[in-house]
Amino acid sequence: MSGLRPPRWLERLVELAVPKGLSGEGTLGDLAEGFERRARESAGRARVWYAGQTVSVVVYRMFTGSGTESSRSSSSLLMDLRWSMRSILRHPGFALGVITILGLGLGANAAVFSVVDGTLRNTSWWTEPDRTVSIWPEEGFSFGQLELYQDEQAVYRSLGGYNELAFAVRTSAGESESVNGVLITPELFRELSVQPTLGRALSDDDAMFGAEPVVVIADALWRRSFGADPAVVGGRIELSGAPVTVVGIQAPDATAPGGRAELWVPLVMDPRDDDFWKAQANTLVGVLRDGADLDDAFADLTVLTDRLSALFPMFYPEGWASGRANVIRADEAQRRLIETPLLLLLAGTVLLMLVTALNVGNLLLGRAISRRKELAVRASLGAGRGRIVGQLLVEGLVLTALALGVGLGTGAFGGRWVAKLFVEQAVVVSSSVLSPSVLAFALCASALAWIVLNGVPVAHFLRSQRYGLTVSPDSGKQVQRTLVTVQAALATLLLVSAALLVGTVDNLRRVPLGFEPNGLFTVELSPPQDRIESIPAARDLYDRLAGRVGAIPGVESVGLTGWLPLREQAPSTPINLRSAPVDPREAVHAPMQMVDPGFFESLGIEASSGRLLGSADRALDAPSAVVVNETLASLLWPDGSAVGQLIAIDPHAWNSWAPVVGVIPDIRSGEITGPIGPALYVSLAESPARDVTLVVRTATISPSLISMIRRTLKEVDPLVPIRGVATMDDVVRAAYATAWVMMGLLGVLAVLATALGSIGIYAVLAHHVALNKREIGVRMALGAQPGTVVTGVVRSGLVLAGIGIVIGSGVAAVSSRFLESLLFEVSTLAPMAFIAPAAALAAASALAAWVPAARAGRLPPAEVLKSE
Repeated sequence: MSGLRPPRWLERLVELAVPKGLSGEGTLGDLAEGFERRARESAGRARVWYAGQTVSVVVYRMFTGSGTESSRSSSSLLMDLRWSMRSILRHPGFALGVITILGLGLGANAAVFSVVDGTLRNTSWWTEPDRTVSIWPEEGFSFGQLELYQDEQAVYRSLGGYNELAFAVRTSAGESESVNGVLITPELFRELSVQPTLGRALSDDDAMFGAEPVVVIADALWRRSFGADPAVVGGRIELSGAPVTVVGIQAPDATAPGGRAELWVPLVMDPRDDDFWKAQANTLVGVLRDGADLDDAFADLTVLTDRLSALFPMFYPEGWASGRANVIRADEAQRRLIETPLLLLLAGTVLLMLVTALNVGNLLLGRAISRRKELAVRASLGAGRGRIVGQLLVEGLVLTALALGVGLGTGAFGGRWVAKLFVEQAVVVSSSVLSPSVLAFALCASALAWIVLNGVPVAHFLRSQRYGLTVSPDSGKQVQRTLVTVQAALATLLLVSAALLVGTVDNLRRVPLGFEPNGLFTVELSPPQDRIESIPAARDLYDRLAGRVGAIPGVESVGLTGWLPLREQAPSTPINLRSAPVDPREAVHAPMQMVDPGFFESLGIEASSGRLLGSADRALDAPSAVVVNETLASLLWPDGSAVGQLIAIDPHAWNSWAPVVGVIPDIRSGEITGPIGPALYVSLAESPARDVTLVVRTATISPSLISMIRRTLKEVDPLVPIRGVATMDDVVRAAYATAWVMMGLLGVLAVLATALGSIGIYAVLAHHVALNKREIGVRMALGAQPGTVVTGVVRSGLVLAGIGIVIGSGVAAVSSRFLESLLFEVSTLAPMAFIAPAAALAAASALAAWVPAARAGRLPPAEVLKSE
């Protein structure tokens, strides 16, 4: 029957957990009998059953302690809870410090995870995110391309497009309000995960030619501008000067697609439109059929690009889409720029949480060492190890629970604050800290923190019991020093990461822009289509907008552009040379910027040669003059002057020549990184744009001036919505916003980790001084100088920090490669990125060590010896 006995190591655990005497022996016998009965049927299941019973007994004994049956009741746990609360009240400063430090660590983790959760998991705009794909996300589709693809594709259950635009909405109070909206095909609207809660969704009939104009409005807009009146549904409102029927109210918090939408208008594709095949900013999204995958979608898109090349060889040369056509998950397309930074930020907060838990564990260890006599007395009076360990765990549990409350409160505000920092990433949102996923994460983080911070003093106590060192004054000193070294290493890792991003941001700030952003601010406008349906009408509107704003006191100059530098990249156009004609399929392409004469003046741009665009450059049928940048001039005319050359830039009029009247220095208009490419500039008055931006130069940018400009624009035309107002400095900063935000957040985490590491050094050395007062007093009585004592204590702190710095630097050298996607002209092994953090942490450590060192140096030897 020996083969039917429980595993000996599990049986031994039960023997240690159950009380001595008949009660414990009875428990062991019952478990052995149960194991034997089950083992006759299945030895494996019997072992699993016995292991479960062992865990149950050990956990029960951990919280109820040893002794008689009555001591194993829930009253033991309640007694420990009461004792823990009394202990907190007796030492409120210590408890408050532990709760605050741990609460901030938990709060930082909850805040960042709520942003990660809200952005990467809970914010899919689509009903079937795994099958919804973004088609060619780097390029915009024209109406003709979209319609052609809808007719010929074979892999999508539904396929549609959308385009973000601003609208002027007349509220129930009669005021005009600028609202961000989306032009969207009804088929795609029905794929959104959020649908109207009042009224109906957009239908296919709404996008038919001649159909009554309709709109779906957001719940927030409905409440803010129309008083949440249900009669709005089915009624008419004025949208950019035209009456439209409201057919539905979207559910609260619905902003997709685009991230900032408050109204949805059906996208009507009219093949009679002159711009039907011209480039548009329509984003194409499809939902795959059952059985179709990304490879099928890519092959299907290749068929479309080949078809366009066959239909329009002048505009789509063979192989024109090679290397560019791609299909990716729609959620991935909208999040891929932010996913890596958020995960790196989460890793940083987890490191901070580990530093926090180690720091609190160190404090609790110091307190446990200070209570060594109390614990020794309790043990000598018969309290079992399980009873004392249970008391220590319950005390830590109370502190952790209170810290969790602080952390959830901090995380609720911190998550929203972190999300708002990513101002240029509308997809970044935060989940509620009470959502199941965030709450589960916070509870898991709290449990891990509880294990770490309690494991240190409990392990020390058990070890001291084992070796009979319960009352040793030096007990646990090596453990404390080890914990401080680990904290210093983690702090170094965070400091090096932050330093690398500081170097990146500094390099980005030094990138030549070609213009001076200080004193500039921008106003984005979206004139209604009827305001720019003809060139004369567009010119009149542009002149009135620029003229009235330019007359405001304090405004030095005003310009207009169709594509704001660093925020948007203009579409490219082929270039034909009169001196060397080429086929449009083989021509050099360059972005074509549409600007007015005031644009150059506002940006402070002067011609390198020739002249700038003037008010006389206003042909009705073709560009009358072109300005090129130095890069394009050197590319097309490397051995001669660009001024006076004749070029054609419209594939529809490949032999309509316009003179190059001037060359200007390069202006950075696309991404802030990488080389500046070729660019050309034509008059905005010759090519009206639906979206334009006022660029205003002022001596001083003030809120009152911006308010005056807003009022002036509304007076010029209340139906021209203002999409946004921003200083050019903000636009420039937004171009590297991700690196900027990551630098700031990692910097905060690094500073907190450094502060916690310094607190750990202070606590260890202060404890060391307190335990060794007699030795210090003897040394000073024998002639040791106070400076020598101080130097020795400070040296101890610097040694601990130095070991941690070396270890942390080594880990940082290996792990910094994960930051490469965020770095710009900074090596992951840049010496200053390691030297500066090491010096900062060493200085903080020296300061933390000096405080207890100075206290040791001031100890009066006679009084110390007398007290001992």
